[in-house]
Amino acid sequence: MLLRKLAYPARGVDIELQFGWEKSRYSRITNTLASLIYDKWKHLLYFDAHRLTPQKLRQFALVIEAKGAPVTNVWGFVDGTLRKTARPVKNQRIVYNGWKRIHAIKFHSLITPDGLHVHVYGPVEGRRHDETLYRQSGLSELLDKYSWGPDGESLAIFGDSGYG
Repeated sequence: MLLRKLAYPARGVDIELQFGWEKSRYSRITNTLASLIYDKWKHLLYFDAHRLTPQKLRQFALVIEAKGAPVTNVWGFVDGTLRKTARPVKNQRIVYNGWKRIHAIKFHSLITPDGLHVHVYGPVEGRRHDETLYRQSGLSELLDKYSWGPDGESLAIFGDSGYG
């Protein structure tokens, strides 16, 4: 049920017909399940320093370099993403993204070459810039602390021009 609710497009009326339960019951069940899953696994969304050891980060950098990257010290990629929302009745300006001209919420995540999201931050208002999310998430401090190779070399992540 939760996967169906998270799939796109997911209209409440369609889900109600599919499972044969009224919307309020279905919503309570899926929200409770989502909260349980989040409470158990939320630590995986916030930079796991035990898994991302200096040796592992260096290995990621070598993989990226082997694919033809011109730099040798990049181990991950950060980017923001907008998730479109319905236009709210009140306070529309808060979630309105003028660049894309949509109402949205925004996330950003750090992805490693193995395809895993190792740091996720959000949601925040859709009007926020990627750099704002980067500062608010505390990722800079985490990188200062943990983004080092086994021999003490400084390692980096790559972001588009939205990240200074």
